[in-house]
Amino acid sequence: MKTVFITRRLPSIAEEILSKHFKVTANKENKPISPSKLRDAVSRYDAILSTVSDKFTAEVIAKKKNLQVISNYAVGLNNIDVPFAKKHGIAVYNTPDVVTESTADMTFALLLSLIRKVGDARHFVKENRWSDWDPAIFLGEELCGKTFGIIGFGRIGQAVARRAIGFGLRVIYCNRSRKKPGLGDHARQVTLRTLLAKSDYISIHVPVTNDTRRLINKKTIRNMKKRPIIINMARGEIIETDSLVSALRSGDVRGACLDVTDPEPLKGDHPLVNMKNCIVVPHIGTATVECREAMAKLAAENIIDHWMK
Repeated sequence: MKTVFITRRLPSIAEEILSKHFKVTANKENKPISPSKLRDAVSRYDAILSTVSDKFTAEVIAKKKNLQVISNYAVGLNNIDVPFAKKHGIAVYNTPDVVTESTADMTFALLLSLIRKVGDARHFVKENRWSDWDPAIFLGEELCGKTFGIIGFGRIGQAVARRAIGFGLRVIYCNRSRKKPGLGDHARQVTLRTLLAKSDYISIHVPVTNDTRRLINKKTIRNMKKRPIIINMARGEIIETDSLVSALRSGDVRGACLDVTDPEPLKGDHPLVNMKNCIVVPHIGTATVECREAMAKLAAENIIDHWMK
């Protein structure tokens, strides 16, 4: 019987359905396993159900003996040296589709929290400072009529566009290939340079590649004519952190909403964490009960389908 290792405590459905077909060993702790334990797992098991915290470098993958499958509990695969894995006969899978709606929802949860000063207003009440209705406190900005730029127009980018249209935003997007998203005249494809110059809000939804790593940097920020708010729901490495810190301080970027960071996690004393015009949350874009359950199920099914299809 083939063996499967689950690297972290995940929704129980993953182990339940895998156990019907394989001998399953699961890490019951809710924390990443050590690099040495990951190397040991690579050398011992036929399949591994992994998370983004597990770094499958070439050095780690080289320890394989019978390993044939890595199924990542995530959409992104930047924690895995995919070319090296495939070269050594290991199939690599991810969990697209099921994360789309939760990530798109969180994009606007963060943006609205920032521009409507929700956190500050909540603390104002908790500190017992609310004495009367005041027409001059916590003044934010409206979305309707502004321009919303989306970098990356795959499943998540298009789901974000649908929500943006509902808020009355003008949507523009850039993508490596031509897209016909079925949104009529409500979304228009433009060049990256045009998007940077025209957008009041810039939302990032691309994978980490050689082309996208540090895509947002000192040079591209100079092209942002409208001092936008930047939202990153993709991967932290797409933004050059020091450049973002400088731009937030100078006002060249008027705000940032970050579900992901570089490095990740950020320490509590990091400048980004302590800026009034920046919201940082701990990589929770897919953190809904429904989404996490679906991710666990799909990650397990990827392993089953690899041998059963």
